[in-house]
Amino acid sequence: MIYTADNHFFLRQFFFLIICLTCLIIMNVSLSHSQSLFDTDDEDILFEEEAAAAVSDSEQKKNSTFTLGYHFSHGTDGEPKIIDNSFYLRLEYESLFSDSLFFKFDGKGNLHTKTDHRADAKNKSVFFNGSVREAFFQAGYEKFSLKIGNQINIWGKADTTTITDVVSPRDNSQFIFTRLEDARLGQLMVSSNIYINDTTASVFINPLPETDKEPDTNSRYDRPLAGSNLFSVKHDKPEFGDFEYGIKVDTSFSKTDFSVMAGRFYSNAALYDHKGYYENSKPVIEKTYPDYIMAGAALEHAWQSFLFKLELCFKNKLPLQGIDADNLYVFEKKDVLDSAFGIEYNANNKYQMSFELSNRYIFSDISRLLPGTDKNSSSFYTVFTKNFLNQTLNFEYIFYYHIQEQNQFHIFRLTYDLTDNAEIQAEYACFNAKDESSLMWLYRNEDRISFEIKYFF
Repeated sequence: MIYTADNHFFLRQFFFLIICLTCLIIMNVSLSHSQSLFDTDDEDILFEEEAAAAVSDSEQKKNSTFTLGYHFSHGTDGEPKIIDNSFYLRLEYESLFSDSLFFKFDGKGNLHTKTDHRADAKNKSVFFNGSVREAFFQAGYEKFSLKIGNQINIWGKADTTTITDVVSPRDNSQFIFTRLEDARLGQLMVSSNIYINDTTASVFINPLPETDKEPDTNSRYDRPLAGSNLFSVKHDKPEFGDFEYGIKVDTSFSKTDFSVMAGRFYSNAALYDHKGYYENSKPVIEKTYPDYIMAGAALEHAWQSFLFKLELCFKNKLPLQGIDADNLYVFEKKDVLDSAFGIEYNANNKYQMSFELSNRYIFSDISRLLPGTDKNSSSFYTVFTKNFLNQTLNFEYIFYYHIQEQNQFHIFRLTYDLTDNAEIQAEYACFNAKDESSLMWLYRNEDRISFEIKYFF
């Protein structure tokens, strides 16, 4: 079905209205329970038992943080030199309505001024946009919790690539220059946790899957599809009723955490497929997001100052971009095994290091996939961090290397706490692309220096 942005917006609003009505019902039910229990994803707040006990039926425990920021980046290669020139305001709000009902909101508004690549793409001197990463209610009881609304569901542990962390789509509008914790996008869904001793079973269902956010057309990081002037493109996004769902079971014993997970998903990244018909004498290519099935496992084990991580995932009929004999885009469904192994080392908080090696293996023939696609593809990723000046200055170095393509990038980042409420960050990113058939080759001239200042209140 050809799916328009207007239809997508209407269905999101309709689903959000249903969620709000459901939340009112949950609120009434939750007030009759006395014990609270909330899950603790990376983005969630842990509420201490003492704090929760201090909240009476008539009180509300609230916490809100505003972040006012300015971001500037300057390219060292290519034109124009100025890339980012924008202000933003972010609100993070949390409220514990009762011992068993919690609300969270995380939204951000951006003001892109003249010379910012997103304002230039819109041909405007000032361009405003915004997003809501999370806005959900969560009801928690002794052995059960239920979360409804716009939420981020984190499954994976790997940093190099997406192994099992396939639930939440990513914001790719700034290429790699958005941190992973900020790049994850929320989706309207219903999720639940069941707690049994040291084991947690998590399930979710998403009736309207979102997809990766792509760079704005004509913006700095927009890379038009090769030959796009030779064909017409139709957009076919997942629609309401194209359900994603999954289950994840986590258990802990001694110093080991183990997880298994499985689910049905739609591709977060767009695939292009020739539909075999023509419009205005041009072949029609459909921009689509096919579904697939995945099953995976993750393991973490702590030993002295080390943390070992292992992640495996089998993806059945994963859609990959291909090309047919007539040089027209098609997608091919392949069985894929993704894996990653990592080690983290903490030197008594003097410094921290992590190393990770990831691999993707495609089981069947790859002759119809895009040129440059490797049957066996491996990447190496390492991070080094160290604090100085009584923990007020943080240095971070990130290195990525693709073994087959021999592409690499380096990121150097300094973060300094000016006061308890203000921080300043400087960053330099350097690319070294060698494989002309790889994605990174398209970004070979994107070295840049960035500056960001934040004020919290």
